[in-house]
Amino acid sequence: MAWFQIFQDGPEYEARRNKPSFAPPNLTLKDVHDAVPKHLFQKNTPKSLFYVFRHLVFTYAFFLLATRIDDLLWLAGSRLGIKSAGQIIIRILCWSSYWFWQSIAFTGIWCLGHEAGHEALSSKPLINTVIGLLLHTSILVPYYAWRATHRTHHKSTNHLERDETHIPPTRHDFKLPDGKIAVAMDYKELLE
Repeated sequence: MAWFQIFQDGPEYEARRNKPSFAPPNLTLKDVHDAVPKHLFQKNTPKSLFYVFRHLVFTYAFFLLATRIDDLLWLAGSRLGIKSAGQIIIRILCWSSYWFWQSIAFTGIWCLGHEAGHEALSSKPLINTVIGLLLHTSILVPYYAWRATHRTHHKSTNHLERDETHIPPTRHDFKLPDGKIAVAMDYKELLE
């Protein structure tokens, strides 16, 4: 392959570009639902508790490893003869690595608490509530307040006026005329 060929489109892209335009398949929500295996709709409490336990173990293991960072640096300095500049670099790398992996573990805890809030971990509401409360409390998220606002969010998702996370500006906000009488000149300031 000549060096200038890196600036050419790939054969997969060319084949896709030469096909007729994309048309979405004519599927209903029931068709999609029926395509998912039935066992995936069953809530499995032991498996859910395993995932909760696993994430808590990971979180605790990362914490224990972090408590050994100073010992590692002392060992690197005294036994291996690594100077202070090298120790600073090792310290930065160790703490950066710790916070990266601990944030992954905390995100897993939040996701499991989120699923508990949706009552997706167990068929027993009390188990979901206890798991959600414990997990969210461990990462300092107020569970009941979050659950109430999150349900409101799901009830209002994609509603132009009631959604909590993104409310797009309306014609009224931009002082635009009604869509039936608007002309391109009305949009000139917004689009340039």
